[in-house]
Amino acid sequence: MKYIITILVIICAAISFTLYFVWPEKSVDIDNVAVTVNGHNLAKNIVEGGDGKRGYHSEDYNSLLDSAITRELLIQEAQRQGIDKQENFRISLKTFYEESLIKTLMDVQYTKPTMVATDAEVDNYLSFYGKVITFTRLAVIGNTIELRAEVPPNAVLFDDLAETMKIILSSLKPGEHVVKFDTGSGKYAIRLESIGQAGGKQTILPDRERVKVMLDEYKQQQQIESWLNELRKKASITIHNG
Repeated sequence: MKYIITILVIICAAISFTLYFVWPEKSVDIDNVAVTVNGHNLAKNIVEGGDGKRGYHSEDYNSLLDSAITRELLIQEAQRQGIDKQENFRISLKTFYEESLIKTLMDVQYTKPTMVATDAEVDNYLSFYGKVITFTRLAVIGNTIELRAEVPPNAVLFDDLAETMKIILSSLKPGEHVVKFDTGSGKYAIRLESIGQAGGKQTILPDRERVKVMLDEYKQQQQIESWLNELRKKASITIHNG
């Protein structure tokens, strides 16, 4: 999907390592200390993975304890060598922090309620199968749609179109158009010209539930895209050439 931020996967261990240097250490209650490494106390919940639950067997806890000790020794050695003071390390911290912020923000956006496809929309989508669809791509200058097509009209069997184009065209009636965002701030419009019968080709309809899921996902993507476009619209952006 164009104009959608690519969500970077944040490795948990790396984030933990980052937060270790960013946030000041809290004092550990003596009753909650699991192990002390070179004078540095590690809390039991840290050793146990943060959930405060021990394994069912002592071997499980011993394994967690050994991993925590190894990790602490590596962190202390990195600090002893001054790695945490190096510029590339600080850049890495900033990058991890920013990626974590973006991931959390996008997770919030994706969990917000979205519109879902209705039975009528699913029926309408399926009704386009086996039809020849004629559409044109129109230029958009500012808020004005150029009525003259950028290229000659396309007449294509609906079944052969890309999924995104199928969804767009099936939401239109002849003569209607929809504005789409291209890369950056570029825009164009798709106008449905006509719907005709295809001669003699056997059509196999897709699974209805799969279509429903696909339409729901598209609506969610449209909501995210609209939100991103609104952010750009409200922002003050200056592009410096050279």
